[in-house]
Amino acid sequence: MKLEIKFKSAVVRFVLSGVFAFIAASSYGQSGFVSGKVLSASEEESLPGTAVRLVGSVSQGGVTDINGDFQISNVSIGKQQFEVSYMGFKSQIISLEIKKGNNTLGKILMEDDISTIAELVITGQAYGQQVAINEQLASDAIVNVVSADKIQELPDVNAAEAIARLPGVAINRSGGEGQKVVIRGLEPKFAAITLNGVRLPSNSSDDRSVDLSLISPELLSGIEVFKSPLPNMDAESTAGTVNLKIAKAPSGLRLLAKGLGGYNQLNDDPKDYKGLIQMSNRVLDDKLGVVVQTSIERFNRSGDVLQYDWLRDGENSETGLAENIIGTRFNLIDNQEIRRRVNASLNLDYDLGKGNTISLFGLYSTTSRDRVQSQIELDENGNGISFRGQEIENSIDLGNLSLSGLHPVGKMLMDWTLSRSVSEGATPYNFNMEFENESDALFDGTITEDDHPRTYLGAANLTTDKTNLRRNTFSQSLTAEASNTALVNFELPINISSNIGAKLKFGAKYFGLDRDRDWSSLAEHFYYIGGDVVDLAQESYGENLTLSPDGARIRMSNFLDEGFTPEVILEDGSSFIIPKAPDPDLMRSWYESQKGNLFTNNIDKPAEKYNLTENVFAFYTMLKLNLGEKLTVIPGFRYEYSDNNYSALVAPDESNGRYGSLQTLRDTSSVVNYGNFFPHLHIKYQVTDWMEVRASYASTIARPDFTRVIPRVEINQASTRISAGNAGLQPTLSSNYDLSFAFFKQGWGLFTFGGFYKDIENLFTGQSLQIANADQAEALGFPGFSGYLLSTQVNFDKTKVYGFEIDLQTNLATLPAPFNGIVINVNYARLYSETQVPFLTSETVLQGFPPIPVTTFSQNIREETMPSQTPTVFRASLGYDFKGFSFRVSSSYQGTKVRGYSASQDFDRFDLEFWRVDAVIKQRIGENWSAFINLNNLSNQQDIITRSVRDRTYDDEIQTYGITGQVGVQFKMRK
Repeated sequence: MKLEIKFKSAVVRFVLSGVFAFIAASSYGQSGFVSGKVLSASEEESLPGTAVRLVGSVSQGGVTDINGDFQISNVSIGKQQFEVSYMGFKSQIISLEIKKGNNTLGKILMEDDISTIAELVITGQAYGQQVAINEQLASDAIVNVVSADKIQELPDVNAAEAIARLPGVAINRSGGEGQKVVIRGLEPKFAAITLNGVRLPSNSSDDRSVDLSLISPELLSGIEVFKSPLPNMDAESTAGTVNLKIAKAPSGLRLLAKGLGGYNQLNDDPKDYKGLIQMSNRVLDDKLGVVVQTSIERFNRSGDVLQYDWLRDGENSETGLAENIIGTRFNLIDNQEIRRRVNASLNLDYDLGKGNTISLFGLYSTTSRDRVQSQIELDENGNGISFRGQEIENSIDLGNLSLSGLHPVGKMLMDWTLSRSVSEGATPYNFNMEFENESDALFDGTITEDDHPRTYLGAANLTTDKTNLRRNTFSQSLTAEASNTALVNFELPINISSNIGAKLKFGAKYFGLDRDRDWSSLAEHFYYIGGDVVDLAQESYGENLTLSPDGARIRMSNFLDEGFTPEVILEDGSSFIIPKAPDPDLMRSWYESQKGNLFTNNIDKPAEKYNLTENVFAFYTMLKLNLGEKLTVIPGFRYEYSDNNYSALVAPDESNGRYGSLQTLRDTSSVVNYGNFFPHLHIKYQVTDWMEVRASYASTIARPDFTRVIPRVEINQASTRISAGNAGLQPTLSSNYDLSFAFFKQGWGLFTFGGFYKDIENLFTGQSLQIANADQAEALGFPGFSGYLLSTQVNFDKTKVYGFEIDLQTNLATLPAPFNGIVINVNYARLYSETQVPFLTSETVLQGFPPIPVTTFSQNIREETMPSQTPTVFRASLGYDFKGFSFRVSSSYQGTKVRGYSASQDFDRFDLEFWRVDAVIKQRIGENWSAFINLNNLSNQQDIITRSVRDRTYDDEIQTYGITGQVGVQFKMRK
């Protein structure tokens, strides 16, 4: 209650200070508002990052946005001069008689500085590089940029792949393509993902991460990755903020159309395709801008997976390490997956006159991921051979609608945004069937426990003559999230003296989040028992059901089709045809006939159903001080107050229903409120005309994963275990320090070197502990459960993340032909971290008479690196432009990173290091046409997961996706 009162009081003070500032600004002197647009003279393309400065003032000026627009408020009445500068172009001085109210410099066309950059390469890869460099240097924050022109030159299939080319950014892959980004070694959930500054909703079922594979890169006008946020950005950005930008319509009718066909080498599939259409224009005397974009694509993301299971055999009582590691299981999986995406967007903006503009933006994206999985499971340890088939229908939808405006208000500049975003991840059909080989001799007897699981295949009897249906399960799930955003910002320039000036910026924001997670399951686990279960299944299916000779089992032959023969690539590169795999059409027919017979199954799933609302109220103030022309200092703060409500389920292990398949579930809820103050300090110093130094301090927050903070509880009395969320889990707070050096020269490019350090408190993680006695059970909220093993979520005090990044963006345009067409991009990051990871050791002794084994667990802590942190990230690309020809080859390296820590200290999983090579070739044909070839994963890199035990590494999973390529044409027209 005290915190809520303090927050409301702070809001009142903030609003009153804003009102007084507004009154003071509106009543002070006579001034005008100046706006304009900066374009390249050769192509009339916008030049974002152009500096426009009032001559004689160090504070009054602006930087052009993604559209090339700028605004300068509080300009004194009378004749004034403005300096317009952009690296690679000739600077200009423009005079204008300023009148009270709105004034415009109109379109400013910047001429190429051909004394340093050769004209024949300025419109190719070098131009895209140059735009990115200017945006990066013009920003007040520490940021990396991918420009629109650079995006067009890359063979990336989605936005995640494009972002991962920036320094310090690794990538998490799914189905052979990038899905989520890891910034500076922090998991995807620690990054904020925004679209034109508006936060996108999460589409993960349990945390706050965003799947960026939904968005086609061609729909974007640029990408910004802010490593150190300013006070006017969301504080929930411990890793950083990724801002996806969509530009407004430029003048003149413009049309872009692209079509391509693709080939998947692994699956010998030539049916991939992608089509894109983009049209823009300004009408009504250039007052109304319209941009319409749409794309449609189909890509084969099928792959082969080899899985090896291992078992810790024995444990050293002193060290807690395993005495031995033995193989237990070998799985061969053919995963057939077709991904289809549709993206569409509409961007409208209207010039209301006198410096007022209003914009409406809408985006819709949908991705379907339909999969058919065929699997053989060889379990030598359990002496079993199983065949499995699974079909999954999955879709992810994303929608955003935003209304925004920009207005001069007295001497201030005001902008505002109202936005609603929705995301929905649905799996309406997930059906799995398992068949068990009941032959007398499953293996030839030559296998020992010391053999690698890969040897099981050669010794296995894969006949399906005596293979029968054991179980099938059906599930469906839905994760729906909707968010509402309302924000307003004010900017007021302040002239202190000829050498000292400032800009005061303040604003407020509301962000509301509603999320629902639903899950349900049907199952039949007992076909192997026979009897009534098989009789009922046969009655529902019909007379054509083939049974075993004794009529007690359902044969696998009912679900086979000779035309369905999936293959798996083995470690030696050879192909293995799965001898028998259930056909997906026959599996679906079986489900449709049996769904009335399946029993409801909700065992072990209280974490899968929850709903919540979160409301964040924020306000900030920042002051940009220009101390002369070289030094800029930005102090400021942000305050955020969170008001959250969580609802979940409690499962007290009162099982009932068919075969104990139902748990008695009851609802539970919690209310969580907290407020946080976030101070900031950012400094930029222009040492020379070719060198600058930046330093920043920013404080940020990371709110807990949804499934960690919901008040769910599951009690399993049979195993004496409790699994629970923690409604009292604290958000993670981080103090972020950055120092970077930039060296740049017109015609040569940009070289940056920087280091960072993050001091993180209250990192949330899972922990298991044994409830020692009745008093501890009472204190933990589980009276009567002394001796149970409790798995829950906790905060750890201290975590450190630090490292350095190097980035080189250059071209050789100043050299004579043919070398002047070379474009080079290289970046390298070395990342470190120190965090605490809990693990368990156990001791089993015999107690009582007759002797009963009793296991006691002990909680321990070890020092490790952060999960998902890649210690080394390296990217390099070499491009070449010559007239209408363009070529680019790029490579990326990610070092081995921790995938997840185990409950023991010597059974962790890692994503193995990899090199990946891509290439693109493009040839312009005439004035409007061009043809191109994209080649992805030329290195045929596999995604490999390993398990590390002391100084030995064991392969856990090997995923193979092969090489893909596309051939296409592009039509680009401008009138």
